[in-house]
Amino acid sequence: MLPDNDLKAICSVTEMAKKLDLSRARFYQLQKMGAFPKPVYCPRTKRPFYPLDLQKKCIDIRKTGIGYNDQPVLFYASRKDTSVKLQNQSDHQYEELIGILRQMGLNVSLKKVKNAVKSLYPEGLTRSSVEGPVIRDLFRYFDQRV
Repeated sequence: MLPDNDLKAICSVTEMAKKLDLSRARFYQLQKMGAFPKPVYCPRTKRPFYPLDLQKKCIDIRKTGIGYNDQPVLFYASRKDTSVKLQNQSDHQYEELIGILRQMGLNVSLKKVKNAVKSLYPEGLTRSSVEGPVIRDLFRYFDQRV
């Protein structure tokens, strides 16, 4: 969710839904229930938009869980993929991998692990993918006896 200082003078319904980390369909559903205010319509184009004051109100509703109709609203956690490419992260992201591999008896360095990840996963790893199969692949990469 965007902080209040990242708001534009007006935004579309799609942009408003994105700012709230909701799908457009879910945003419309909540709007129909009265949880969010209805948009303002441009007199010339009839296109719906949210002016700054309604954007702030929508963000407050999302933060507090109290709808525009003064009823409580439950929001589920966002399902969008919040994982980040491991290769683009700072070196501390690799520390978990290094620690596990060292516990397994391998003498690895940050540079070695970065090179191995780049070799094994050219498309990169997501933070959530640092699990069993990745550890197994790295172990096999470093331990030639396997």
